[in-house]
Formats: sequence, structure tokens, C-alpha cells
Amino acid sequence: MNPSKSLCTTVLALLAGLFAPSGHAEENTIKWATNPKYPPYDWSANGSQYEGACTHLLELIIPKEYTLRPVMVPWARAQKMAEEGSIDLLVNLRVTPERSNWLEFSRNPTFGNPIAIFMRRDKSIPFKSWNELKPLTGGVTIGDAFGNGFDEFLKANLKVETTTSPFNNFRKLDSGRIDYFVTGYYMGMAMLNSAELKDRIVALRPFVSDQPIHLGFSKRSPYRALLPEIDRRLAQLAADGTLTKILNEHIGEAARIPISVFAD
Repeated sequence: MNPSKSLCTTVLALLAGLFAPSGHAEENTIKWATNPKYPPYDWSANGSQYEGACTHLLELIIPKEYTLRPVMVPWARAQKMAEEGSIDLLVNLRVTPERSNWLEFSRNPTFGNPIAIFMRRDKSIPFKSWNELKPLTGGVTIGDAFGNGFDEFLKANLKVETTTSPFNNFRKLDSGRIDYFVTGYYMGMAMLNSAELKDRIVALRPFVSDQPIHLGFSKRSPYRALLPEIDRRLAQLAADGTLTKILNEHIGEAARIPISVFAD
């Protein structure tokens, strides 16, 4: 054989292997993400894997023949990646019209997730309606949604500042740079406990929202075909009390999370 022809054939074979699609190696592999700073639902202690109620739940609802591959990125970035189709599944998020454009949600929820207004104890107000927030400056975390019409009310009526993490929002609240912070009640209480701020910052009642959260597959993902089976399993877990048990277990665990998990 002509040596130059043999060399050319070898190079072409190597290039074909290098640029060929992963195919079978990626088959039945679901790339998923969640909020890495949102206990008791989700958190990451080492930056390489998720912990919390979400991982416990996925073990029970994803068929065993599928491999789950966590994608560790900030929450806002995870949502963008799911919109683009480079992540298959997002776990524990609220259904919104905007998200429904690029996610197909489970019919059945995963867990409850009450949303609260947090304020400094020495500056808290008797909270009766959202209108009382209009003269104040609030804080929200980029990528969060609250439900119950509050997102629309906030956009139309409230002055808020955004940051990339709830930890930064609580620091701003404690220092007086904002008047209130809107976030998940259970997550907020876990963070305040870890930061030893629970005596200085309080959650107001009534809750802004007490709507449940869901999981959603990217509309670009072939694995959204699993949703009917996942919904069936979620219904079973809700009926026998397993979902409540999982959440309560991780609420207790979240109270002991070190503050380093939350800090940027």
C-alpha cells in the first residue's frame, strides 16, 4: 500500500472518531440541573453533585434504565441551558407562562414551596397586603419566580434590586441596604439558621404564595416522553405520604447546613 495513502486513511479515521456524535455513550442519559443554593430542596456542598429533596425524589421517579447526569451551574444559567436544549430536565421550579414556552412540566407537583417576605425584626411591618411593599425597596434573586400573581404585581408596582444569590440578599437586608427580601420560606429559614441571623430577620405572614413546585423537561429533549410515567409515580408518592416525608426529612437536614454552602 502507498505509505502516503495509508497515512491519509489513518488521519481520516482519527478525525471521524474525534468528531463523531457520542451516540450510544449518551443514550438514556438525562442531563439535569436544579438550584444549588436552595435547601431543603436542593444544594451542593462540594460543587460536584446535588443534595437534598430533589436527588431523593429523582431516585424514586426516574426509571432505572436511565442514567442521571447532574449539571452543576448557577440556577439562571441552568434555565437558559434547558431553553437551548443542552439540559434535559430542571427539578423543583414553579410553573410560569414564560417557562412553559420552553419547558414541558409534570402535571403533578413535587413539593410545596411557600414564598415569604423576610424583613429585619426591628423594621418589620404588620403585613396585610402586597400594597404595603410599594414604598419600600426589596430584593429578589435572579431566576426566581413566586406565583399567585405576585410576579406580575412586583413587575408593575414594586422597586426591587436583583442579585445572583439569596445569601447576598440576606446580607443586604441585614445591613439595611434593602427593606425586604422575597424568597422561599424553608430555604430562607435554613439560611438564617446557618448564618445565625434568625433572631434579627423574620418571615412575615401571610405567605406571598403557597403553590407547589414541579419538574420540567426541555421541549428540545427526547426524554419528555417519560412525563406520563413520572406523573404516575408522583401521584403514588403524594397519595402514600412519601413526598411529605421526603421534604420534612430534608427540612431537618437543611437546618444543619454550614454557611459555606450558601456563600458565593
